[in-house]
Amino acid sequence: MNASHQDQVQQQRIFADKCRRLHTYLLNTKSLLQEVGEYNRTKWPVHYPLARIVRANQQQSSAASSSSLHQTSSGLRRTNSMLNSDSTLVDDAMAPIPLRRTMTVDDFSDSEPTSEELRAGVDPNAVGRLLDPSDLSVLKLDLRLSYHSESDVMGSLEESSIARLFDERLMQCEMHIDKLIARVTDKSSKILVTGDLNAGKSTLVNALIRKDILPFDQQPCTMLFCEVVDASLNGGIEEVHAIPNMAAYSRDDVSTFVKISMNDLEDIVMENSDHYQQLKIYTNDCHSDKQSLLHNGVVDVALIDSPGLNRDSLKTTQLFARQEEIDVVVFVVNAENHFTLSGQDFLLNAGKEKAHIFIVVNRFDAIRRKDRCERMILDQIRELSPLTYEERGELVHFVSAHEKLADQQNGTSEATSFANMEKCLRSFTLEQRFKSKLAPAQRYAMNVLYDTQYLAAENVATATKRIQEINAALREGMPKYETLLHERSETSRRAEGVLDGSCLEVRRHTTAHLTNTTVHLQDVAEKVVYPGLFSLWGYAESVLLTMVRHLEHEVSECDRFACFTIQQARQELSRLEAARQVLEGAPKNKNSSFASIATVSVSDDDSMLLKPAPATSDLPAAMWNGDLSASVTASQIRSIGSISNALDTVQLELSDFVDLDFSHNWGALTSISASASMTLFATKPVVNNMLTLMKLSSTMGTHTARRLMVATAALVGLGSVFYILSDMDGTVRRKLSSRVSLMLEKEGFVECHAERLTTETSRAIRPFVWHLQHTFQRMVEAEEHKRADHLRRRHVAQDSQIYFDELRAKAQELVGAVRAVSIDANMC
Repeated sequence: MNASHQDQVQQQRIFADKCRRLHTYLLNTKSLLQEVGEYNRTKWPVHYPLARIVRANQQQSSAASSSSLHQTSSGLRRTNSMLNSDSTLVDDAMAPIPLRRTMTVDDFSDSEPTSEELRAGVDPNAVGRLLDPSDLSVLKLDLRLSYHSESDVMGSLEESSIARLFDERLMQCEMHIDKLIARVTDKSSKILVTGDLNAGKSTLVNALIRKDILPFDQQPCTMLFCEVVDASLNGGIEEVHAIPNMAAYSRDDVSTFVKISMNDLEDIVMENSDHYQQLKIYTNDCHSDKQSLLHNGVVDVALIDSPGLNRDSLKTTQLFARQEEIDVVVFVVNAENHFTLSGQDFLLNAGKEKAHIFIVVNRFDAIRRKDRCERMILDQIRELSPLTYEERGELVHFVSAHEKLADQQNGTSEATSFANMEKCLRSFTLEQRFKSKLAPAQRYAMNVLYDTQYLAAENVATATKRIQEINAALREGMPKYETLLHERSETSRRAEGVLDGSCLEVRRHTTAHLTNTTVHLQDVAEKVVYPGLFSLWGYAESVLLTMVRHLEHEVSECDRFACFTIQQARQELSRLEAARQVLEGAPKNKNSSFASIATVSVSDDDSMLLKPAPATSDLPAAMWNGDLSASVTASQIRSIGSISNALDTVQLELSDFVDLDFSHNWGALTSISASASMTLFATKPVVNNMLTLMKLSSTMGTHTARRLMVATAALVGLGSVFYILSDMDGTVRRKLSSRVSLMLEKEGFVECHAERLTTETSRAIRPFVWHLQHTFQRMVEAEEHKRADHLRRRHVAQDSQIYFDELRAKAQELVGAVRAVSIDANMC
C-alpha cells in the first residue's frame, strides 16, 4: 500500500512537471505566432502556399481530380495523435509532413512549370512542386466555395487579402492556445458529452453518475449546457446553480447565479426561458472512490451534458467553441443513425488537437444486425479519427445507457458492455491523464509549429525567388539606365547648343543688317521723286517717312529671320524629341505633347515681332497639342508701335534745308572750276577777249573798276544761290539721313533690336528645351524610382529570407522540446 502510494505521488510529480513544461512551450508557441502576425502585418505579407493545378488534357484532368480526392481522403490521417499506442513517443503518422516542411530553398527554386511543359503534359513533380495548402493542419485557411477548389480561390485572391485572412487565423490560434494553457494549468478534468440530437447524452450522464438527475425524453430536451460535479466542491451541499454569465460565476458570490430546486430542473433544461448560459449541478455520489467518476480521490471531474449538434446553428457553434475548453470528449452516436454530417464536422474539428475521441454508440440494443452496424460505424471512425480506431477496444463502446439506467433502478446486475465502457472512461480520464489532458495541447502545439515550419520554408523559397527576380530585373535594367543617363546629358547639351546657336545667329544677322541699313539711308531717299522747289517741304516729309518705313521694313526682315531661325531650332528639337520617344519606347504620335512643336512663319505685316514666350506650363494649347503644320502667325506676333522712340518725335527743321558744309561737294566744285578754266584758256577767242579786257581795264579809272568787281561778285553770288537752290533735294536727303542716323546711333538702335530679337528667340525656344530636359529628367527619375523600389523590395526580401529561416529553426527547436514532453518511461 505504501509502495502504491509512493508510485502515485511519483506519477503526480511527473505529471506536474510535464504540465509546467508544456505550459512554457505553449507560451513560447503563442509568442512565436504573435511575432509572425506582427511581421505579417508590418513588414512582409506571409506568402500562403498555392497548389499547382495541371490539366494537360481531359484524361490527365480526371486523373488529377481522382488523385486529389484520394489525397483528401488520406489527409484525414493527419489527425493522428502524436502519441503511439504506448503513449510515450510521437506518432509516426506525423513524420511525412515535417519532412516536406523542412525542404531547403533549392527545392523550391524554379519549381513553376512553363506553359510549354503544361501543354506538353509534363509531370510537375519532375521539375519540383509548390507547397500545397492541403498539407497544412491548423493554419490552413478555410475557403469553402461551391464549384471551386481551395487552391483556385487562393489563386484569385490578392496577396494582401490572403495576408489578412492569415492574420485572422493566427489570432484564432492564439486564442485557442490561451484555452489550452488554461486547460493545462487547471488541475481538474472536464468531460464533454456531446453528439447529435436525441442520441441519449443525458441518459448516458445519468447512467454514469447512477442518478436520474438530468431530464430525458424520446424527443430532444436539453437546451443548455449542464455541468455535473461532485457536491464536495460545494461544501457537500447538493444544489443547482443557474448561471447567466459563466465568466463572472463564483460559487461564493450568490449574485452571479440563481439557485433552483431539483423540481424545476426539468423545465429549465427543456425550456431555458430565462436564457441561462449554463447549469451547474452539485450532487453526491454514494459509490466508492474506485467506482465513482466524479468522486474519485485523484482529480476533480466534471461531466458536461450539451445540446444536440444539429439543433440549430447557434447551438452548434457554441458546442464547437466549447469543446476547445474540454479535456475529454465523449461523443455519443445513435446506433440507428450512425455519424451525421454535423457529427463528422465536429470530430474533424476536434481532431486538430484531440487524436483520441471517446466514442459511445448508444441504443445498440435496438439494432437487429449488430455486427453490420458495428462494422459500418467502425469504418466511419477509421476515416474520421484513425488513432481512435486503432485503440477502438478502449475508446469505442457499443452500449445501451437506457438499459443500464433501468438495471440500476431495478437493482439487477450491471450490463457488461456498459461496465467495460465506464471502466475504460475512468482509466482514460484518471490513469492516462497525459493522453486525455496534455496530449491534445501537445498535439495542437506541434501541429502549429509544423505548420509554422512549413510556411517558413515556403516564405524562404518565395523570398529567394523574389531576390533572384529583382536581381535579374536590376541587371536587365542597368544598360537602359546608363543609356538614359548618357542620352539625357547628350540631348541636353545638343538642345542648349541649338538654343545658343540660334540666339547667336539672330544677334549676328540683326546687328549686321541694321547697321548696313542705317549707313545707306540716303540711298533709300533717292528713290523719292523731287517735285520741285515749291513742294520742298512735302518732299522733305516724304523723304523722312520713306526712311522710317524702310527702317521698319528692315526690322521686320530681321523679325522674319528670327522666326525662320526659331522654326529651324524647333524642328531640330522635334527630332531630338522623336529620338527621346524611341528611347522611351512610346508609340509615335504626331499629337504628342512635343511632336506638335509649331513651325514658325510670319505674315506680310511689316510690323511684327515675336510675342514674349510664356512659361512652359502656360504655352498655348495649340503649340503643344496641334500638329507640325501649326505656325506663329500675326496673332502671335506683336507690333512694337514704332521701331524707335526717337523717330516717334522727329520733326522737320529749317536746318534740314540748308547745308553750309560744302565739304561733301568740294570735289564737284573743284572739278567744275578746273573744267571752266580749261575751257576758258583753251579757246583762242576767249583768250583774245581776256587780253582785250585787261588792256581796257588799264585804261579805266578806279571807280569804274570797282563797279565792275561788284557786278562780278553779284554774278557769283547769284550763281551760288542758284546752285544751292538747284541742289536743295540733295541737301534735304543728306541732312535728314545724317540727322536720323545720328539719332539712331545715340539711341543704340541696332544694339536694342539685336538684344530684343535675341531675347525673343531665346524665350520662344527655351520652353521647348526645358520641356525636353524635363521629360528626360522625368524618365531618369522614373527609372531611378523603379530601381530604388527594386532595391527596397530586395532588402525586404533579404530580411524576410533571414527572418523566416530563423523562424523555421526556432519552430524546429520548439517542436523537439514539445515532443520531448511525452518521452518518459513513467507515463502518467
